[in-house]
Amino acid sequence: MATIRKMRPDDLKAVENVCRMTAGPVFQNDPVLGYRLARMFSTYYARECYDSSFVLVDDSDTVVGYVLCEPDHKRFRKIFRKVDVPEIKKLDKKSGKQAWLFPIPYDFFGRKYPAHLHIDILDEYQSKGYGAKLMAALFEELKKRNVRGVMLQADIHNEGAIRFYKRLGFKMLSTKMKTATMAKNLL
Repeated sequence: MATIRKMRPDDLKAVENVCRMTAGPVFQNDPVLGYRLARMFSTYYARECYDSSFVLVDDSDTVVGYVLCEPDHKRFRKIFRKVDVPEIKKLDKKSGKQAWLFPIPYDFFGRKYPAHLHIDILDEYQSKGYGAKLMAALFEELKKRNVRGVMLQADIHNEGAIRFYKRLGFKMLSTKMKTATMAKNLL
Protein backbone atom coordinates (compact mmCIF):
# COMPACT_ATOMS: atom_id res chain seq x y z
CA MET A 1 0.00 0.00 0.00
CA ALA A 2 1.15 3.54 -0.69
CA THR A 3 0.24 6.93 0.71
CA ILE A 4 0.39 10.50 -0.56
CA ARG A 5 2.16 13.30 1.25
CA LYS A 6 3.48 16.76 0.45
CA MET A 7 6.88 16.70 -1.12
CA ARG A 8 9.90 17.72 0.96
CA PRO A 9 13.21 19.21 -0.19
CA ASP A 10 15.00 15.98 0.74
CA ASP A 11 12.87 14.05 -1.80
CA LEU A 12 14.76 15.59 -4.76
CA LYS A 13 17.04 12.62 -5.56
CA ALA A 14 14.22 10.11 -5.14
CA VAL A 15 12.01 12.12 -7.49
CA GLU A 16 14.81 12.28 -10.08
CA ASN A 17 15.15 8.50 -9.78
CA VAL A 18 11.42 7.90 -10.37
CA CYS A 19 11.64 10.20 -13.41
CA ARG A 20 14.45 8.07 -14.89
CA MET A 21 12.88 4.73 -13.96
CA THR A 22 9.55 5.58 -15.62
CA ALA A 23 11.17 6.77 -18.85
CA GLY A 24 12.29 3.36 -20.07
CA PRO A 25 15.48 1.29 -20.36
CA VAL A 26 17.47 3.84 -22.41
CA PHE A 27 17.21 6.43 -19.62
CA GLN A 28 17.60 3.84 -16.87
CA ASN A 29 20.83 2.43 -18.31
CA ASP A 30 22.56 5.56 -19.61
CA PRO A 31 23.56 7.89 -16.75
CA VAL A 32 23.99 10.93 -19.03
CA LEU A 33 20.60 10.49 -20.71
CA GLY A 34 19.01 9.76 -17.34
CA TYR A 35 20.51 12.90 -15.80
CA ARG A 36 19.41 15.03 -18.77
CA LEU A 37 15.87 13.68 -18.57
CA ALA A 38 15.61 14.23 -14.82
CA ARG A 39 17.11 17.70 -15.14
CA MET A 40 14.53 18.57 -17.79
CA PHE A 41 11.39 17.10 -16.21
CA SER A 42 11.87 16.78 -12.46
CA THR A 43 14.85 18.58 -10.92
CA TYR A 44 13.49 22.12 -11.22
CA TYR A 45 10.13 21.15 -9.71
CA ALA A 46 11.60 19.10 -6.89
CA ARG A 47 13.99 21.93 -6.04
CA GLU A 48 11.73 24.96 -6.53
CA CYS A 49 8.15 23.66 -6.12
CA TYR A 50 8.17 21.07 -3.36
CA ASP A 51 5.52 23.10 -1.52
CA SER A 52 3.09 22.68 -4.45
CA SER A 53 3.98 19.06 -5.26
CA PHE A 54 3.05 15.67 -3.85
CA VAL A 55 4.77 12.31 -3.66
CA LEU A 56 3.45 8.78 -3.46
CA VAL A 57 5.45 6.77 -0.91
CA ASP A 58 5.53 3.11 0.04
CA ASP A 59 5.39 1.79 3.63
CA SER A 60 9.06 2.70 4.18
CA ASP A 61 8.50 6.30 2.94
CA THR A 62 10.36 5.62 -0.31
CA VAL A 63 9.10 7.77 -3.19
CA VAL A 64 7.39 5.60 -5.83
CA GLY A 65 5.55 8.34 -7.70
CA TYR A 66 4.89 12.05 -7.82
CA VAL A 67 2.94 14.93 -9.22
CA LEU A 68 5.16 17.98 -9.56
CA CYS A 69 3.67 21.39 -10.18
CA GLU A 70 4.84 24.92 -10.85
CA PRO A 71 1.90 27.26 -10.15
CA ASP A 72 3.45 30.19 -12.08
CA HIS A 73 4.68 29.65 -15.64
CA LYS A 74 6.53 33.01 -15.67
CA ARG A 75 8.56 32.05 -12.60
CA PHE A 76 9.32 28.70 -14.24
CA ARG A 77 10.65 30.27 -17.45
CA LYS A 78 12.86 32.72 -15.54
CA ILE A 79 14.46 30.25 -13.13
CA PHE A 80 14.56 27.24 -15.48
CA ARG A 81 16.36 29.20 -18.18
CA LYS A 82 18.79 30.80 -15.71
CA VAL A 83 19.63 27.74 -13.58
CA ASP A 84 18.68 24.52 -15.39
CA VAL A 85 19.24 25.26 -19.08
CA PRO A 86 22.98 26.01 -18.61
CA GLU A 87 23.41 22.70 -16.76
CA ILE A 88 21.57 20.80 -19.50
CA LYS A 89 23.56 22.62 -22.19
CA LYS A 90 26.78 21.36 -20.58
CA LEU A 91 25.70 17.84 -21.57
CA ASP A 92 25.21 18.77 -25.23
CA LYS A 93 24.14 21.83 -27.20
CA LYS A 94 21.08 20.17 -28.77
CA SER A 95 19.68 19.31 -25.33
CA GLY A 96 20.40 22.85 -24.19
CA LYS A 97 18.43 24.24 -27.11
CA GLN A 98 15.51 21.87 -26.41
CA ALA A 99 15.56 22.92 -22.76
CA TRP A 100 15.54 26.62 -23.66
CA LEU A 101 12.47 26.02 -25.87
CA PHE A 102 10.70 23.88 -23.25
CA PRO A 103 8.79 26.78 -21.53
CA ILE A 104 7.27 28.11 -24.78
CA PRO A 105 3.95 26.17 -24.69
CA TYR A 106 3.53 27.16 -21.06
CA ASP A 107 4.03 30.81 -22.01
CA PHE A 108 1.60 30.51 -24.90
CA PHE A 109 -1.25 29.14 -22.79
CA GLY A 110 -0.11 30.47 -19.41
CA ARG A 111 -2.53 33.35 -19.01
CA LYS A 112 -5.51 30.99 -18.79
CA TYR A 113 -3.59 28.01 -17.31
CA PRO A 114 -0.72 29.46 -15.23
CA ALA A 115 0.27 26.18 -13.53
CA HIS A 116 1.79 23.13 -15.18
CA LEU A 117 2.48 19.65 -13.92
CA HIS A 118 4.42 16.44 -14.41
CA ILE A 119 3.26 13.10 -13.04
CA ASP A 120 5.09 9.78 -12.93
CA ILE A 121 4.44 6.58 -11.01
CA LEU A 122 6.58 3.43 -10.95
CA ASP A 123 5.00 0.57 -12.92
CA GLU A 124 4.14 -1.59 -9.90
CA TYR A 125 2.02 1.25 -8.45
CA GLN A 126 0.15 2.11 -11.64
CA SER A 127 -3.49 1.20 -12.34
CA LYS A 128 -4.33 1.27 -8.62
CA GLY A 129 -5.98 4.71 -8.48
CA TYR A 130 -2.90 6.51 -7.16
CA GLY A 131 -2.57 8.77 -10.20
CA ALA A 132 -6.07 10.14 -9.76
CA LYS A 133 -5.44 10.60 -6.03
CA LEU A 134 -2.20 12.49 -6.66
CA MET A 135 -3.97 14.73 -9.16
CA ALA A 136 -6.87 15.35 -6.74
CA ALA A 137 -4.42 16.41 -4.02
CA LEU A 138 -2.74 18.78 -6.47
CA PHE A 139 -6.03 20.26 -7.72
CA GLU A 140 -7.12 20.92 -4.13
CA GLU A 141 -3.80 22.66 -3.39
CA LEU A 142 -4.00 24.80 -6.52
CA LYS A 143 -7.59 25.82 -5.77
CA LYS A 144 -6.51 26.92 -2.27
CA ARG A 145 -3.93 29.12 -3.98
CA ASN A 146 -6.57 30.52 -6.40
CA VAL A 147 -4.75 29.13 -9.43
CA ARG A 148 -7.29 29.26 -12.23
CA GLY A 149 -5.95 26.47 -14.45
CA VAL A 150 -3.27 23.86 -14.98
CA MET A 151 -1.68 22.38 -18.08
CA LEU A 152 0.66 19.57 -19.01
CA GLN A 153 2.51 18.11 -21.94
CA ALA A 154 2.55 14.47 -22.98
CA ASP A 155 3.96 12.48 -25.88
CA ILE A 156 1.25 12.43 -28.54
CA HIS A 157 1.67 8.65 -28.85
CA ASN A 158 1.10 7.99 -25.14
CA GLU A 159 -2.57 7.14 -25.61
CA GLY A 160 -3.02 5.71 -22.12
CA ALA A 161 -1.81 8.91 -20.47
CA ILE A 162 -3.97 11.06 -22.74
CA ARG A 163 -7.04 8.97 -21.88
CA PHE A 164 -6.20 9.33 -18.17
CA TYR A 165 -5.92 13.11 -18.46
CA LYS A 166 -9.19 13.34 -20.39
CA ARG A 167 -10.96 11.32 -17.67
CA LEU A 168 -9.73 13.94 -15.18
CA GLY A 169 -11.24 16.75 -17.25
CA PHE A 170 -8.25 17.91 -19.28
CA LYS A 171 -8.89 19.13 -22.81
CA MET A 172 -6.51 19.13 -25.76
CA LEU A 173 -5.02 22.54 -26.59
CA SER A 174 -2.38 21.61 -29.14
CA THR A 175 -0.72 18.64 -30.82
CA LYS A 176 2.44 20.19 -32.24
CA MET A 177 5.89 18.60 -32.51
CA LYS A 178 4.76 15.15 -31.28
CA THR A 179 3.53 16.71 -28.04
CA ALA A 180 0.00 16.94 -26.71
CA THR A 181 -0.53 20.08 -24.65
CA MET A 182 -3.59 19.65 -22.43
CA ALA A 183 -5.25 21.84 -19.82
CA LYS A 184 -7.92 21.93 -17.13
CA ASN A 185 -9.81 24.84 -15.58
CA LEU A 186 -9.74 24.78 -11.78
CA LEU A 187 -11.78 27.84 -10.75
